[in-house]
Parts: sequence; C-alpha cells; structure tokens
Amino acid sequence: MKTRSLQSKLFIAYLGMACLILFSFAIFFYVFASGQLKKSQISAMSTLNSTFQSQVDSAIQNLDTVSVNINYSNMSKSVLDQKFDLNISDEMLSAMSDLFISLSGTELKADQVNLYDFSGYVLQAGLSTMVKKSDDSHNEWIQKAREANGKKVLTAPYSTYVYSKSARYPQWFISLYRSFTNQYGRGVGVIETAKQCKSIFKSIISYEKKNHGNAASVYVFNESGDLIYPYDITADDTNDISKYYKLTDSDQDTLTIQSPVTDQKEYVSRLNSAYTGYTYLTIQPESVILAPAYKMLKILLAVVATFLAAAIIVSYRLSRSVVKPVKHLKHIIQRMELDTLGQEKVTSYPVSVNELEELYQAFQLMSDNLKDSMTQLNEAKEQEMKARSMALQSQINPHFYYNSLSSIMVLAENGDTDTVEKMCRNLSRIMRYITNTAETTVTLREELDYVQKYLYCMKVRYQSSLNYSIDVDESLLDQPVPKLIIQPIVENAIKYGSDCEPPWTITISSTINQNSWQIDVTDTGPGFTEKAKKKINSDIMNAIRNPGMPALKINGLGTVNVFLRWKLFCKDDIIFRYGNTADGHGIVSIGRYFQTDAEE
Repeated sequence: MKTRSLQSKLFIAYLGMACLILFSFAIFFYVFASGQLKKSQISAMSTLNSTFQSQVDSAIQNLDTVSVNINYSNMSKSVLDQKFDLNISDEMLSAMSDLFISLSGTELKADQVNLYDFSGYVLQAGLSTMVKKSDDSHNEWIQKAREANGKKVLTAPYSTYVYSKSARYPQWFISLYRSFTNQYGRGVGVIETAKQCKSIFKSIISYEKKNHGNAASVYVFNESGDLIYPYDITADDTNDISKYYKLTDSDQDTLTIQSPVTDQKEYVSRLNSAYTGYTYLTIQPESVILAPAYKMLKILLAVVATFLAAAIIVSYRLSRSVVKPVKHLKHIIQRMELDTLGQEKVTSYPVSVNELEELYQAFQLMSDNLKDSMTQLNEAKEQEMKARSMALQSQINPHFYYNSLSSIMVLAENGDTDTVEKMCRNLSRIMRYITNTAETTVTLREELDYVQKYLYCMKVRYQSSLNYSIDVDESLLDQPVPKLIIQPIVENAIKYGSDCEPPWTITISSTINQNSWQIDVTDTGPGFTEKAKKKINSDIMNAIRNPGMPALKINGLGTVNVFLRWKLFCKDDIIFRYGNTADGHGIVSIGRYFQTDAEE
C-alpha cells in the first residue's frame, strides 16, 4: 500500500466524510423530491381524469335527457299524426321546433335535435330548423338505434358543414341516437340529439389551453378502442395515439410505460366511464414531472459545491491543526537521548485538541517513567550482579564445607565408603551448580535437585536429628525460577528451625490453585518471633523505598534478598509470604500468579 502523510490522510478523511454527507443528502433529497413529485403528479392526473369524465358524462347525459324527454313527450306525439309522417306543414314544423327547444331547456343541452321517420324525412330543430329529405349518411346510426330497442347509441366525433352558418369551416359533433315510439309503444322513428365536440370536451380543451407548455396529454377512447379525443387530428396521428390504448389495456389505474411515439418514460392515469364506456388516459412524460426536481437539483449542486469548497478549507485547517503538534512531538523525540530523558517539558506547547493534549501529557509521563525505568534498570542490573556475587559467596560457606569434610573424614574412618562416595559426588555437583555463572535462571526441577543434594549433606552431618521431605507437583517442575532462590530459604529453615530439641524436619511442598502456584518451606522450629517478623517487614519496605541490594552476610542471602530477587523476576505476579503455621512453626512461601490472570 502506498504510504501517505498523516495530514493527507486526515484531510482525505475529513473531506471524504463531508463529501459523503453532502452527496448523500443531495441524493436523498433528489430521490425524495422526485418520489413526492411523481406521487403528487399521478394523484393530480387521477383527479384530472375524474374531472374530465364528470364533465363529458354530464354533457352526454344532457343529450340523453333531451332524447328521453322528446321520446316520452305526449305533446310531440299529439302534434304528429298516428302515421308519423314528417312531411308536415310549416305551422306544424314551428310547433315541433318550439317543443324541441323547450325540452332542451334554456341551457341548450343539445345544439341540434333531429327526428327521423322511416319514410326518408327528417325534422331538424336547433342550429338548422327544417324538414327535408334525409341523406344516406345517417342510415347506419338509424339502424343501430332501431336495433338498440330504446337504448342510447353514441357516435364517434364527426365533422359536418350542415349546421355551419359558413360552409368554409366544418364543425365537429357527437350525436346520440335513440328510437322514437308512438303512443302505442311502437317504434316509428329515431331521435338524434347532437352537440359540438368543443362543448362536450370543454374541460379538457380549457385545461390544455391553460397549461399549454406543461399540460399532460389527454386521450379519450370509446369501448371499441377508437379515438374520441382529440377529434381533429390526422389519421397517422390517430394510429400513433391508438397504441396507448393497447399499452394500457389493463385494470391498473396508474402505470408506467415506454412511449410508443417518443420512446420516453411516461406515467399514465387511466379511468373508465361506466356511463359512456369511454376510457380516459392522462399521460405525462417523466421529464416534465421531474422538471422541478431537475431545477432544484441544479440549485442543490451549486449549494453542495459551495459547501464542498468550505469543507476543503475546513478539512485542511483541521488536519493541519492535528498534525502540527504531532510534528512538534516528532522533533522532540528525534532530539531525545537517554541522557536527556525527562529534561524537555512538552506540556508547555499550546494544543487546541484535548486528545493531543492528553497525548502530550502521556508522552511527558512516559518520558519521566522511562527515565525512572532506566534508572531502576541500571540499579537492577547492579543488584543482579551484586546478588549473584553474594549468592555465590553465601553458598561457599566455609562452615558448610568444613562440616561436610569433617563428616566425610568420620565416615571414612568408619569405613562407610558408599556414603563417602555419595557425599563427595554431591559436594562436587553443588560446587559445579553454584559456580556456573552462565545461567541465572533454571527450572524448578534443577533448583530442587540442588536443594535435595544440599539437604543430603546436612542430613549426613546431623544424622537422625534432621529429617526432610520434598513433595512438589510434577506439573510445576518445568517452571522457570531464579537460580539459588529456594536454597537460602531452606538454609534459614535449618538454621532457625534447629533452635529446639531434635529431631528437626524440613518440608518442601507445593500448592496449585486456580490462578496461582506456590512452594512452601516449613520447619519444625519455634517459628518467627514478632520481633523477627517486624524486622523482616521493615527491611522489605526499606528495600522497596530505596532500590538496591541490602548488606549481605556471608552465611546466606536472607529472607529480604530472596524477596527482592523474586520480585525482580515475577514483577506484579509475585507471591511471597512468611510467618508461622497453625502449630507455631516457621513457614516461607514463594509463588506466582499465572500470567493471563495477572494481566486481567
């Protein structure tokens, strides 16, 4: 991996976090805003569809109402004779025209009312009022109306010049046909009520004019899938728009499609009229729906860019404020030497970050502690060397060797050659063990082997007056211990445990607990006096307060020296106890806690 400076990493981290927050907010805002816009627009499209349907259904219902009123009007039937011959006089035409207009109402629910007979005549009232011979253009619808048995029949939009005051511009109409019955309920003709398309689709036309630029596309189809609105477009456009009807031929109210005309994503709201059978489609491209979101996104990006520039400046200054004290600390470390530890005080440097101030304080504390540790380490080395030298001196005890040699001489005079041989072999191994300065740490097995040889020599000297036993668990024999750590305790046990009537017994045993182990050296003597315990305790506390090995006697390292050496070896894991047993005999224990438990 490519390494970078701390400042660049912090700068990248701060800037990356700022970018993540800004762009996450921008993306969230865009997704949220676009979702709300889509939801709002689709809801508005559904509302528009409902409005368009209501207005168109109302206009068609007006035509239907006029048709029904004429069909069931007794006046119309009374004016016409039983033969229903529309070849009537001008006076009858005027009466029928007035009747149709009155039935249409003051709001002119129908622009044109036509009444056809089966003889080929039509009576017209409204935009055109006359009686004339009908042409063949209406025969198809007349036949459908007769077959409908009184139900309404709606035509598709059609253009005609018939009702135009000027023949230059045709007008678009939708007609509603219904069979006309006489007073006996027999079909004698067909009623046609017609209204201009611009009136029927007034709400849609008004909406498109009002929202010319962003208006949704509105299409109306009849039950056969024929385009009803828009009505005044070319055949090619009609074919393209008819594709929408096929794409949306489902029961879904709203759906998303790919435009068959522009190939863009579009949202469609669909509504079916149970009264007319018309299907209303309101279609809006996604680009139009999301136009406000795009505009807001541009503004948002500008704001993000501004904040990003500010984030760059802030990130640089923050990273620099963190790195500058670290660099200062680095220079201090580079200048630091063992001789100058603790001399330069770094806590005086101004720091604006609490963690860096804590780092400075921790470094100052580390520097001071390191200086103390170096001092203690040097003293410990000196103590170790001094302890090793004094340990060797204490083991080369002239009295021990004199007594051992005297014992050998007596044994030789008595002819006990086996014991003499064993004594000489043990003394040789003892001398080799204590004079081997290459190793300062041995296993507990080696130390106990040396102790056993030492006790054997003492046993030869004291004969039946001294007994000893060594019972240490096998699992502890490979534990590392300082060399000559148990022998001084055994030597003291013999020395002070023999201040009573023999026989004397020295016992070396072990104890293993869940989180520690220890070796107990017990004698059968009178035990530690209160004065001796206070003296030992005072010497130990003195040694802790004033590091350094205390004065040693030629005949042993003593309890305090064993404690100090064991403390240096075990540190905080140390177990060191001395005192008396329940029977009043002396006991000294050394051990340690298992490392994992001590760390916890």
